[in-house]
Amino acid sequence: MKTNGRSGPQPTVADVARAAGVSRATAARVLGGYGYAGSEARELVLEAAKRLAYQPNQLARSMATGRSKTIGVVVADIENLYFARAIRAITDTANANGFDVVLANTDEHIEMERSALRVMLAKRVDGLIVSPASSFEVDHLIEARNMGCPFVLLDRRVPALEADTVAIDNFPAARDAVSSFTRQGHRRIALVSNSRLEGGQKYLTSPVRERLEGYKAALHDAGIRIDPKLTVFGGGDNENLARKLRKLCQGDSRPTAFLAVTSAVALVVLSVLREEGLSVPDDVSLICFENADWTVAVTPPLTVIAQPIKELAVAVTERLIARLQGNSSSMPEETLLSATLINRGSVKDLSSSADRDRN
Repeated sequence: MKTNGRSGPQPTVADVARAAGVSRATAARVLGGYGYAGSEARELVLEAAKRLAYQPNQLARSMATGRSKTIGVVVADIENLYFARAIRAITDTANANGFDVVLANTDEHIEMERSALRVMLAKRVDGLIVSPASSFEVDHLIEARNMGCPFVLLDRRVPALEADTVAIDNFPAARDAVSSFTRQGHRRIALVSNSRLEGGQKYLTSPVRERLEGYKAALHDAGIRIDPKLTVFGGGDNENLARKLRKLCQGDSRPTAFLAVTSAVALVVLSVLREEGLSVPDDVSLICFENADWTVAVTPPLTVIAQPIKELAVAVTERLIARLQGNSSSMPEETLLSATLINRGSVKDLSSSADRDRN
């Protein structure tokens, strides 16, 4: 047996072969999951491996089979509730199909994303699930594809890249939410995001851009002029976002309603409203994307746009595995899942109230 200075003797394929009474080549095929081995030989090898507590050398197996049975997952923010839930479902689905998961976090920085992909490719992952930081800078994804590493886009659509994509249908979800405000008499409605705006709105990630477009469409439907001052972007800095919200709330024509594009943004909104002595929904109405657990624990419970995060993550993982197994069409496929507006107690009806006059 070979030895490891820290772990003690480690059984090798040769050790398993001797214990099973078969050739090393047969043991390697059984343990590596490739090639042919008779059922009796397979049973002997697996029994010997179990008895010896054999652990496969993943690098050696990947070199022999061309597969590492590993999926790389690259997301924007693992602390974000949306991605945290997605990662759990991705991992469960991958493991159930015999794949391990390697995870990388990019903090929405394209250079960190490029670096993460280089590491993933060096580790010989079989495929990638990526939530891209940019809708335009995709050279590293094209390079991965050219190297024979398939990928599926999670949550974010990239028009410049023909790729398998599983995402939420954000435009109608935002449009419905803002329309629910306008139907109840709200006319000064703000959209709040903590995204960066470098280069202009067209460079926003697709979920934020589509929510912004849905917001504008609902205002247009209601005959409400779009006020640029009511679209608030924090640039990835919660303190900066809070400062902008305070200024907005202290103005003479503060919004009567807010649409927060994430539950994390909604928490910043609630914090500022509390500082300013404004209550939900008496003074300000609020709807947020993501049905976070805390949204039903506050008073009043928040109206939310619930997204099928688990279904999304399962679908993106199954799509990649289908690609890896050759069970998917040659053309890229896009799947959009619907979000659901859950009405609770955070929206005030101004349509029959004297409060409507001041809007």
